[in-house]
Amino acid sequence: MSAAAVEPRLEAPNDGFYSVRKSDSGRWWVVGPDGRKVFLRGVDHANWNGHFCEALGVCPYNEEMKKRFADRGEWEAETLSRLKAWGFNALGAGCSPELRNRGLVHIEFLGVGQSFCAKGGDCAISKFEGTPGSAFPNVFHPDFAAYCDQCAARLCAPQKENRSLLGYFFDNELAWDARGASSTGIFDAVASMPPSHSARAALDGFLAGRKIAAGSIPESVKTEFLRLAARRYFETIAAAIRRHDPNHLLLGARFAGLSSAHKVVWEEAGRTCDILTFNNYPWADLDENVVYFSRKDGIKAADAYALRYKWAKKPMIITEWSFPALDAGLPSSSGAGQRFRTQAERTKATELFAHTLLALPFMVGYDYFMWVDEPALGISRKFPEDSNYGLVNERGEPYKELTGMFARIHRNAEELHARGEMPMARSVDRQTMKKAAVFPGNAAVPASSEFSRDGDAYALATKSGLVMNGKVGGNNLFDSIVANGIDIGRFTLMLFHGRYQDIDRVESAEWLQNRGVLRVATAGASGAKSFRIVCEIVPFSDRPWFACNMTSVENTGSETFDDVKVFFRQYAPWAADWTKKGGFKAPQNVWKAPSSSVWIRSDDGAWCGAATYAETVRYFIYWISGDGAAHPDAMFSPIGSTRLVGGEKWEPHGRVWMVAAAGKGGPDGWRRFVNEFIDTQSKGIDLN
Repeated sequence: MSAAAVEPRLEAPNDGFYSVRKSDSGRWWVVGPDGRKVFLRGVDHANWNGHFCEALGVCPYNEEMKKRFADRGEWEAETLSRLKAWGFNALGAGCSPELRNRGLVHIEFLGVGQSFCAKGGDCAISKFEGTPGSAFPNVFHPDFAAYCDQCAARLCAPQKENRSLLGYFFDNELAWDARGASSTGIFDAVASMPPSHSARAALDGFLAGRKIAAGSIPESVKTEFLRLAARRYFETIAAAIRRHDPNHLLLGARFAGLSSAHKVVWEEAGRTCDILTFNNYPWADLDENVVYFSRKDGIKAADAYALRYKWAKKPMIITEWSFPALDAGLPSSSGAGQRFRTQAERTKATELFAHTLLALPFMVGYDYFMWVDEPALGISRKFPEDSNYGLVNERGEPYKELTGMFARIHRNAEELHARGEMPMARSVDRQTMKKAAVFPGNAAVPASSEFSRDGDAYALATKSGLVMNGKVGGNNLFDSIVANGIDIGRFTLMLFHGRYQDIDRVESAEWLQNRGVLRVATAGASGAKSFRIVCEIVPFSDRPWFACNMTSVENTGSETFDDVKVFFRQYAPWAADWTKKGGFKAPQNVWKAPSSSVWIRSDDGAWCGAATYAETVRYFIYWISGDGAAHPDAMFSPIGSTRLVGGEKWEPHGRVWMVAAAGKGGPDGWRRFVNEFIDTQSKGIDLN
């Protein structure tokens, strides 16, 4: 690189503490106590204990470490040595305190808002329920400011002169939407509280003097109340910290992604904090060499982050990000993030995103999530994460491709940040991918299937071992399906048109002999809303599989449908059984793998599931609710407009489909089906 592209490495004296500064070129930097500009590279949860596993009653990583090391000090020395060798210079959230002040900058986690919620009474606007994203404190409570001051006196005052401390996280993933809409959730939650609640009293005072008719409060007013709550939160905590420690940085509240906090929250955080922090698990397209904010939205992560910087006008650190892989021997079925099939792919995605972050002028660091993998049996029932996030596995063995890559790019991290060159995007022929997203329609050979009709009852059997039975007038496409000798239950449809509505009846079933396809028309009604869904069942000629290809959804009523979604519902009579003994949950968001999910029977490993490459799939997950009910949620919706007025029809032309199958062999048998599906359904796509 040319000398002109390099930022100067030294600044004026920095009073012995970390700060942030914007250079003449417009790039933000963390400046160390010695005046040297640095880009922070942190790791979360470098912890002697690792993760507790509720199912085992122990911390598996800790058990292994106690076998490996004579004492904890040996573990600390090795961990610090490894982190420094891999080019990390910071300790993120959840790291063992014993690692601090030994050559790596660290951050103090306060948890002020969440802990205030835990006090009970009217201390919460949104109660903490043991998981991230559930809590939001009552910032209008008369004791909130005093509580913040107590926390700062206890946690910040002792750190006031610590030259290895960067600053303070206020909280982690608060419910800025109060689990409602991002712009109105806080208002709506407070408005539902009794008049005696201190937050409700603050809301009533906020509305006093505003001439607004009851029941017609505009969204803009609700959003201004959110702004008031955000300002009260950030200013109160910041003032408490500054009273007890004027030397260290205010690092925001680790927003959950970008969308959970509305624009006004980002603006208010920017008014008060020195650095904005957020957690985000993006989608890396290894073909295009571009990282997107998510799988579906088409917005580049860099652009999404730049918009928030425009709002906040303060530098940023992304405090959680990761890309698990499926070859680590872990389910990786729960927890955020895009999955990859191999460590090689995982490493490519991680490097691509690291380079993206290093190139952004407003990004001053990142904290990688995280030091060690999660337990294969999950952390707990309430928090069942079981994924390959780690730099090391539970035996303490590094993932050498990943850690070697970090060591390589971290050697030049400051130069890469100074250069600001975004990874070069590649053009990709999308025609092949587009073809794969459309149902191929050639799975069946007419002679391999036999259709029969006895009055209203109809049956479809194939030489490949599939037997399906239904009834005109019934409320399922098929009341029973047997594949590979396994009873996999019923198959039906559901429509969302403002509410969830199963089909009421099968109107007709027509066997198209020349194509080997069964066309089924179904209908449903709810009050003034009624609909018709027509689909085609396509049996495979050489496998006991079938495809369901939806041809049309018609609004046959007088009321408009908004946000139309179609569900293919694959029930097994033993669906709830798989959760009783641990069960199996298919990993989601796997690079180039189909959207898919499965039921697995615990006693013999029988399974039934489905997969698709349809671009209209919105989510595809089979799950059991707390009451034991099965929810096979294979959900599809139109791309673009999702509104159907009365008499209007949506014809997706092969873009809403899935292939269903059954077999034995438990999770391994299911994975074999997915791999076979990839081979048969994605012709022309390079999946390696």
